[in-house]
Amino acid sequence: MRLLAVALALRVPPKQIRDIYSAAQASMSNSRSRDNSKRKAPYGRRLRSAGGQTLVEFALGLPFILLILVAMLYFGRLFYVKQVVAMAAHEGARQICRIPGLADPSIRDTARGFTIAGQEFNRNSVIHSMLASGRILSQGTTGDLPPGSQVKILPWDGDGTQDDFVPPGTIGVRIVYPFVFAGDPFTGQSNFGTISIWTGEGGSPVSFLNFPISERAVVSQEVYQEVN
Repeated sequence: MRLLAVALALRVPPKQIRDIYSAAQASMSNSRSRDNSKRKAPYGRRLRSAGGQTLVEFALGLPFILLILVAMLYFGRLFYVKQVVAMAAHEGARQICRIPGLADPSIRDTARGFTIAGQEFNRNSVIHSMLASGRILSQGTTGDLPPGSQVKILPWDGDGTQDDFVPPGTIGVRIVYPFVFAGDPFTGQSNFGTISIWTGEGGSPVSFLNFPISERAVVSQEVYQEVN
């Protein structure tokens, strides 16, 4: 506007005034473009820097995210199987304490629902029904227990170890079930493996063990029993 006032004061011809006005507008437009380009370049670099920082942080946190996820799955599966086995032992002991003649091995097999080694024998027993309800048998609700399992009625099936000891006048049920986190416990493998999570360079791996779950329930005798 100042240029236009000066041109009018100097009595510049209208054509030249239009040329001067157009040139001034072009100069202002170019100046704005240069200023915008200068402002956008640092912003773009900041975006690239923020994206790289986020990627590095994700890479550093990924092992711990996996650790938490696997731990939730592991302990959830462990508590489920342990609860099923514990309930089978408790309910089995409550029923078996009322059955006479447990000194007879065939009566104990019928009461257990399995042989001592876990082969299916009687689907109508309480122990079999409880384990079947948890779908941890070879066919889900039917079949044998995994290799390495044990179902004992104590003291008759005890092997003399501390785990098989029950006080006089009591009856116990002890169930051993091989817990396998990732895999099939019915493969016949007798060894128990591990799953390890890498926790970063220089860190010790966190292992999630497979191991035999052992649950025992002891109740008082409600009928007379002969103990050898």
